[in-house]
Amino acid sequence: MSALTYEETQELAEAGAKVLNAQAVEFAKEKGIAIYARATASALPGVDPTSDGTVVRRHAPRMPGTVAGVASERDILVLQAMATPERLVELLDECGVGGKQLHVTTLGTAADAATLVISRDNLHNEDRLRKELTAVFGDRARVADGLGALSVVGAGINATYANVRRGSKCLHEHGIVSQGLSTSSFRTTWLVERSRLDDAVRLMHAEFIEP
Repeated sequence: MSALTYEETQELAEAGAKVLNAQAVEFAKEKGIAIYARATASALPGVDPTSDGTVVRRHAPRMPGTVAGVASERDILVLQAMATPERLVELLDECGVGGKQLHVTTLGTAADAATLVISRDNLHNEDRLRKELTAVFGDRARVADGLGALSVVGAGINATYANVRRGSKCLHEHGIVSQGLSTSSFRTTWLVERSRLDDAVRLMHAEFIEP
């Protein structure tokens, strides 16, 4: 990838890409600092230092709505609870658990339906979390293991649902079942079986990135 915007790079980092730290990119964004990301294991090819690696800056020379990259996160948990979101996030804070992609649906009953994706990289005491969830919510909360997150990232990719439909169709045609879907302005994420995650990454890369 020759160029990425700050936001695209942050989304890729949050979605599982490990090359750049999201907080470092946020600092560079605030200060207007361009980041040149290169491999350091070998000598740079060519004499022009701007032609190698990826430059991260405010604007990337790319048509809006184009997928810039594909990322995945293998080791995640999906927490589902029939509970008020206030009590759920309070418990997560007490356990020191940072989550992402929190979705809450009001069902018109005494409890809400909440779904939260948790990265095991940010989970330092899984046993405590499971015990606390059982103690507070009983069978109204469960933690699903065995899933992975697959994301495509790019500025404006969800201005329409064309990319969502395209990605979902690609997975379906190859027998990969999506067990969750979420979007933001820069990202679309599918939850798929962990055993099929690598296949899904290759399919999405071929679908969106390869010429």
